[in-house]
Amino acid sequence: MMKLAFLTDLHLNFLEKQERIEFYQTVIESSVDIVLISGDTAEAPSIHEILVEMKKAIDKPIYFVLGNHDFYRSSIRDVRENMAYLTKEVEGLFWLKSLGSQKLTEDIVLVGTDGFADGRYGNYEKSTVSVNDSYLIAELYQEKLYSKTKVLLKMQQLADEDAQQLYRDIEIGVNRHYPKKIIVLTHVPPFPEVCLYEGRQSDDAYLPYFASKAIGDVLLLVAKKYPSIEFIVLCGHTHHYAKEHVFSNLNVTVGEAHYYKPKIQDIIVL
Repeated sequence: MMKLAFLTDLHLNFLEKQERIEFYQTVIESSVDIVLISGDTAEAPSIHEILVEMKKAIDKPIYFVLGNHDFYRSSIRDVRENMAYLTKEVEGLFWLKSLGSQKLTEDIVLVGTDGFADGRYGNYEKSTVSVNDSYLIAELYQEKLYSKTKVLLKMQQLADEDAQQLYRDIEIGVNRHYPKKIIVLTHVPPFPEVCLYEGRQSDDAYLPYFASKAIGDVLLLVAKKYPSIEFIVLCGHTHHYAKEHVFSNLNVTVGEAHYYKPKIQDIIVL
């Protein structure tokens, strides 16, 4: 038996060190074997330090992907270079995008990618919503200087690249390990049905920033292609709990979150 702690949208940079230590203690007391984090652990200036701090405190393997906040006040390129370095240099810290499929047990494979909202759900052109991503992430801010359309194209490029990487990793995991279950860790929800606000599906103004159709399309494809494999998708981003039984072999869970109140979303027993 293996116990996994699912965490998301911790935003630990908002907490003082003692508050972070108290949160780590709750993870320690859960007696899990592995920690999974689906993004938004901190922000770029502090994410390296906080991940190392967490690993030392919890002393369990931590598999993670990055969320949009993890790139804030820096660039996607620089943060990803840092996380690739961290994965190589710090034992027990694993950025999934740089690793490919990971065999957890004889029957279970773990894959993950960061994931970006891609503006393909809802109505991006008519939306008056303004999100911090295009101000605090260098690549998106650069496109914002040109036009809203340029930002959309960049969002879709980033989402498509992550979706393609996820598909490759799933294919490798299937063909190499023949799993019965594949756990998929990503940040942005893949379907509108799990993008909730106050208990309802987000409207057309917010959906462009809350979901990744590119990731959703990959998940639908592999779930249909491999009906004997159970796909368990764990994500965050919206800060609102949601669960969707998409197919008989495809389940999506979105974790809830509140700033200053990080918590364990779920203990998964395999």
